[in-house]
Amino acid sequence: MTNTATTSNGKLTFLRVAALLAAIGSIISPLLATGPLSGTGPLNALHGMVGNMNFVFAILAGVGGVLWGRASGNKGLMFHALSLPVLAVIQIALGEMHLTMVHIVLGFAYLLAAVALFTLALRKPGTAA
Repeated sequence: MTNTATTSNGKLTFLRVAALLAAIGSIISPLLATGPLSGTGPLNALHGMVGNMNFVFAILAGVGGVLWGRASGNKGLMFHALSLPVLAVIQIALGEMHLTMVHIVLGFAYLLAAVALFTLALRKPGTAA
């Protein structure tokens, strides 16, 4: 027999960890953007790798949001979590197209969304309603 509260708490923990990783990645990425902005150096490749890792973390956060949303009925947090992979895909595309200013602006929007998702997930109670 599975305890619903324990299962839901595990889903929330998964969401929190994924959101934390996405938030950390989104904070590190602009710090590494000095390489791409200057056009030289090893930071250019590192910025891209962190961006791709952010995409993976965003997918994990989206999955965590869906799992928690189904367990708790909290659709707002679920859709917030699902917005991260969408923003990450657009970010990668903008970076590959070298649309720097739009990439930077959307990057800060992604940073705010990732940090907000983590803080909102922390405020949720440990069990589903």
